[in-house]
Amino acid sequence: MEYRMKGGMPGLPQLPPGAPYLLLVPGVCLIGFGLLLFFNEWLLRWILAGMFLLVGALLTLIGLRAKRMMR
Repeated sequence: MEYRMKGGMPGLPQLPPGAPYLLLVPGVCLIGFGLLLFFNEWLLRWILAGMFLLVGALLTLIGLRAKRMMR
């Protein structure tokens, strides 16, 4: 089964012209972020600690709301 990028397959919508940028822009951003972390390893420590604090705070708030709802 052949797939033509310009015409598309019958019954399926055509690919939007900006579709490659949906992969290119985040890919380049992730490469840049990876290089930033490669040269600043302390940044990874702060990001990871911040993520744990955020997830912990979110779980605590959910637990407190669940406890209030059980009364």
